[in-house]
Amino acid sequence: MADDLAFELVLGFATETGNAAMVAKKFAQAAKDAGVDVEPQYLNDLTLDHLNRVSHFLVITATYGDGEVPYDAEVFWESLSSADAPRLDHLTFAVLGLGDSFYPYFCNAGKIIDARLEELGAQRLADRVDCDLEFEEPADAWTAQVIELLSKATAAAPTPHSAPGVVAQHDSRWHRKNPFPARVMVARELTGPQSDRSVHHYEIDLEDSGITYQAGDSLGVHPVNHPALVDAILHRLGVSADHLPAGREVPLGALLTEHLEIRTPSGALQTLVASRARDVRARAILGSRDSAALADWLYGRDVVDLLELADVSVDEFVETLRPLQHRDYSIASSPLVAPGRIHLTVAAVHYELQGRLRDGAASGFLAGGADTVRIHLAPNDGFRLPAPDAPIVMVGPGTGIAPFRAFLQEREATGATGRSWLFFGGRRRATDYLYEDELGGFLDAGVLTRLDTAFSRDRADGTKDYVQHHMLAHASELYSWLQDGAHIYVCGDADRMARDVHRALHEVVTVAAGVDDAGAHAYVNDLITQRRYLRDVY
Repeated sequence: MADDLAFELVLGFATETGNAAMVAKKFAQAAKDAGVDVEPQYLNDLTLDHLNRVSHFLVITATYGDGEVPYDAEVFWESLSSADAPRLDHLTFAVLGLGDSFYPYFCNAGKIIDARLEELGAQRLADRVDCDLEFEEPADAWTAQVIELLSKATAAAPTPHSAPGVVAQHDSRWHRKNPFPARVMVARELTGPQSDRSVHHYEIDLEDSGITYQAGDSLGVHPVNHPALVDAILHRLGVSADHLPAGREVPLGALLTEHLEIRTPSGALQTLVASRARDVRARAILGSRDSAALADWLYGRDVVDLLELADVSVDEFVETLRPLQHRDYSIASSPLVAPGRIHLTVAAVHYELQGRLRDGAASGFLAGGADTVRIHLAPNDGFRLPAPDAPIVMVGPGTGIAPFRAFLQEREATGATGRSWLFFGGRRRATDYLYEDELGGFLDAGVLTRLDTAFSRDRADGTKDYVQHHMLAHASELYSWLQDGAHIYVCGDADRMARDVHRALHEVVTVAAGVDDAGAHAYVNDLITQRRYLRDVY
């Protein structure tokens, strides 16, 4: 650190499901208790000029897609990774990565930010820590270590009531480690009988849980694994449900049903099977560094598919499995309309592969008629409505409609005056027009100013019609809305839709503003840094 640069700490985070934001908030509270004042900021809110004026920089980041930085760090990473990024020799830093070891590029966002900061001359305060899905313990340990080091740097002593690294408690007694057992009060199918998809509307009773939510939040649903999948595993292993694995106090059947992740093969199981697989091609793919080929091969497969490739003992198998994970769903209601309930819009995953029927872990559990489900709130502070008079543009095909139903409910309940424009898409109008009557009601009431729909399978010539096509068809008007201060929101599939919409938004600006690609890129980046372009994708 330069001699004339006083201690000043910046904490930046980038999140996908809200976990990185939660860890950042807990870190800030623990730091404050230890006498170190810091407020978490989105990485996109930070500039390299800002980093040049501070002495210490902490990063807490999730990883998105194929090893990319999350959406709310894209602009920051673009600057940091650019060829003309300034030297940061004065800076002391530490990085905490959150990820999922199922994916080949585990915690890659944290890794590349950590490496780039070091490359630019910054000095490491503590080694980078990469957290898997069970992130609380390593994140808390990193918090304690970093705060102790920062306390030494500032000569700040802990308060008498706490010690460095003591993290804030959860705001609610119900959280991902202690979900609330809620009743499912309503379950109805939204898609028609001829649809090739099955989308359901659920209403979950919060009762006296004390859980409160906001439009834009998500809900964590904790499933129970499908009995057919559990039975298939037991049959493959040649043991009964009462079998007790080594070192375990719970029988195997109960472990597989309620405690362990069996729908998505873990990285450890992939590695074990790769070392023993009888099938040469499967062995090569599982052991390959080609993430695209591996993802393609794994798509739709579960742990039974891997067990069929190699001889694995019960104890070896159990040790490779991760704890059963919750699934997050965007909330489809406003608390002003449904204060004691949370509505969800969930597409049931159900398909056949290699002669066996498969179900999504949580979507299958809900569609199977569950009357009680364990839940916890997953706040999404980065996906909120703007001022009531600000115009909004919402792009939400399929189940991506969920948070926008909540937004429209909220705007109607508050009497908001801002214009609103929704781009909704599905496969067929006759069977896949989710909440059609409600959207018509919002239009009639003036809550929804404009509605553009795209139904991909309805064209007689077989060409596909998607929401991004309608954005481009109305480029001039859409750009005019943006110029008038509109906030644009995108919710739904991350792999295809969100990327296509992102490209379409750039093209809208190119066409309507008459600028080149660089100009459109800069314009969209400004929308991102102003938090006027927000995504909730999965």
